[in-house]
Amino acid sequence: MTLLPIVERELRIQSRHGFTYWLRLLGVGAMLLVALFFTFDSGSSSGNGAKLFAHLHLTLFCAIWIFVPLVTSDCISRERREGTLGLLFLTPLKAWDIVVAKGLAHGLRAATLCVAVLPVLTIPFLMGGVSWKEGMMSCLVNVSAFCWALAAGLWASSRSKVWLHSVLMAAIDAGVGLSVLVTVNFFIVIGAVGPYVPGFTWSEMWNVLGNSEVYEIIAGALTLIVDWNGEWGDTTATSLPNAGQLSWLAASCAVTLFSFLALLWISRLAARNVRRHWQEEPPSARRLWWRQTFCTPVLLLRFFRSWMRRKLERNPIGWLEQRTWSGRLVTWGWLAAMVSLYSAALGIDPVVRNELYRLQRFLGWLLALSIAASAAGSFRRERETGVLELLLVSPLTEGQIIGGRLRGLWAQFLPAFVLLAGVSLYLGRAVGSYTYSVDEGRQGMQLLWLQTWTFLTLPVIGLYFSLARGNFVSALVGTLFVGIFLPLALSSLLFFLHHLLLGLNPQPLLLDADLFRRGDELAFIAVFQLAFAGLAGYRLYRNLVRRDFRFQKATA
Repeated sequence: MTLLPIVERELRIQSRHGFTYWLRLLGVGAMLLVALFFTFDSGSSSGNGAKLFAHLHLTLFCAIWIFVPLVTSDCISRERREGTLGLLFLTPLKAWDIVVAKGLAHGLRAATLCVAVLPVLTIPFLMGGVSWKEGMMSCLVNVSAFCWALAAGLWASSRSKVWLHSVLMAAIDAGVGLSVLVTVNFFIVIGAVGPYVPGFTWSEMWNVLGNSEVYEIIAGALTLIVDWNGEWGDTTATSLPNAGQLSWLAASCAVTLFSFLALLWISRLAARNVRRHWQEEPPSARRLWWRQTFCTPVLLLRFFRSWMRRKLERNPIGWLEQRTWSGRLVTWGWLAAMVSLYSAALGIDPVVRNELYRLQRFLGWLLALSIAASAAGSFRRERETGVLELLLVSPLTEGQIIGGRLRGLWAQFLPAFVLLAGVSLYLGRAVGSYTYSVDEGRQGMQLLWLQTWTFLTLPVIGLYFSLARGNFVSALVGTLFVGIFLPLALSSLLFFLHHLLLGLNPQPLLLDADLFRRGDELAFIAVFQLAFAGLAGYRLYRNLVRRDFRFQKATA
């Protein structure tokens, strides 16, 4: 086969990347931590095997949707960016061969994550309470998710040359693929299992769906695919006969076959994109129209020019982060999204408004993830284009370079954080009303304290990892681990040992804001975050002074 040499080439290239090995370690580490926290919280009795299996299945399912699109989103666009895609067409390879070879190589690379976590998945089977049918359904669901996630990465990589655009499109395509998979799985499983449920008819089913809230439908559809809290075993054991269980298993096989066929079809579309756009072409008239219409300032031009000129004079390093429309889109896109979500949440039924604390927590962690991604990807464009070397020989000192980029990152997310903090303060004063309970009000203020220190310290840690790692994914994971997870884990471990030494009931080691009941624990989390940020800032400054970091091009 003509595609085997390119598969071997890709596997050799990926074997030299350290993140290929870290990917397996991250997967196993995440599964072991979930198992450890579950054991501390619920115990290790034989009856908890099904619930532990559900937690591990959900962790692997989420890891597939996060890592597989990331590791495949730049496999073809990198060839176009480096000018080697045309060289591949000088060989007997065709566009379909290139896409299949890239998919096989990067699919094998991502599949090592699933293989590495198999020993951890045997723990619930040893505990008991998990049947072979649940294991088969979990395997089929994860294979289906893997197919859609791989298709999202290949499709995004074939449509763009710029790394950032490929990653963003891969994330969007992965969200679309997840929605399609959940929907298809819901209707196929319901159609297969429905005849074995007493009183089931499609007319009654449509009537129930029509009278249910959207979030209830989404929660029910997700339960069928992620085994939420071990409900697979409860449903099959109490509601379905053996024939119904086998029918559910057959429906999962049909969903997996559909997902594989979708992967082949999307790969064909990606091959058509590669065949049409492998050469460097000027922007099309449609793209120019979109850029001129939606990405060019048209209002208050004089104010905009003076504002950008003032930012360039005061903070040229921060100006590099916001000189393009995509950089400014992050600032105002976040603000617009949060305003829309808050408006929708405050304008609906009061019963749903009781979930405002959950919305605050979700938006806070999502904002922290966005800050970590921007900080971990900082200086990436400068490293690829050689601008970083020019900055180091300019009159700017190392401290000015670091301080300018930090001020740019803080200013980029400041409007969204101010809105988040303002809503938290307002809801904290409105405790006891029908919109916010007293307990949720206290937890909201505690969560705001944690998010404030995260907003201040995470950019510092992200900047260090952006230059200490040549791979964006490893830089992002390192930023999240050191900036968020490690302070929470160390604080929880400290208070766990404190209760254990005093002979008190040990507190459960769950990294959830709902457990933050004491101000001293929050203070310790802030101290750990400040300590790690200080150490990262010192090492970043020292590395810049010594020129002791990676100058080579950043890799995806």
